[in-house]
Amino acid sequence: MKFRPWILNTVVVFFITASTAVQAFSIPQPKGAEEASRVAHIQLKAAQGDFDAQYLLGLMYLSGRYVEQDQDTGMGWITAAAQQGHAKAQQTIADLAFEGSIVSRDLSTAKQWYTALSKQGNKWADFRLGFIYASGGEGVERNCGKAVEQFKLVGDEVSLGNVAWILATCPEAKYRDGDQALALSLSLLEANGKDPTNLDNLAAAYAELGNFDAAITTQQKAIEALTVTSDKSKTGEFMQRLEIYQNSEPYREVVPLIGK
Repeated sequence: MKFRPWILNTVVVFFITASTAVQAFSIPQPKGAEEASRVAHIQLKAAQGDFDAQYLLGLMYLSGRYVEQDQDTGMGWITAAAQQGHAKAQQTIADLAFEGSIVSRDLSTAKQWYTALSKQGNKWADFRLGFIYASGGEGVERNCGKAVEQFKLVGDEVSLGNVAWILATCPEAKYRDGDQALALSLSLLEANGKDPTNLDNLAAAYAELGNFDAAITTQQKAIEALTVTSDKSKTGEFMQRLEIYQNSEPYREVVPLIGK
């Protein structure tokens, strides 16, 4: 899920509208003056430590809505809200740091706040932590074991497919488990036997176990299944893996980050 600037604007407009009650006897103000009054009210509340106001003010500075755009100031206010336990602020910082589109990518910061959210039962945070640990880099040590744990906490088909893939392809032998990868891949195929990703996972599991005939046959099925989908972008890597299995070699991969 990519973070889009229009989300900032939508949230800001909503909170600006709702931030101060307009009483029935109020004297109507010009639109510009009214907005300035509401912005001043939000700024005052933020300075007083109100974490909702801090989060809102941070979004305003990030988007440049009603105030002059200033990313550093925006991140400062959102961080202040996050440090007080504001869950939306914590996710905003984590998402921005992970994606690196509005602010520079910082996996250490993303990991910090996704970990805090994970402890609150946030499945999106678990999913993102899975990719962070599977890929590593930028101050975060790759750890396939922790990646598997995080994806299992999510437990949906996509995440379990990632578990099967890591168990079959992680570069560190201590984290690989071909039998578990095989069982999980076969289980996922029961629900969707023609899914190219599930077939790709299964082929990798067979290769990890040294059953290269089954790996080749399954990878060929994965390539065939891929040809009838709308997304052909993975054709090259599917073909590359087929050649590796034909050479009686297992496949090894460091999972790439989303959007990288």
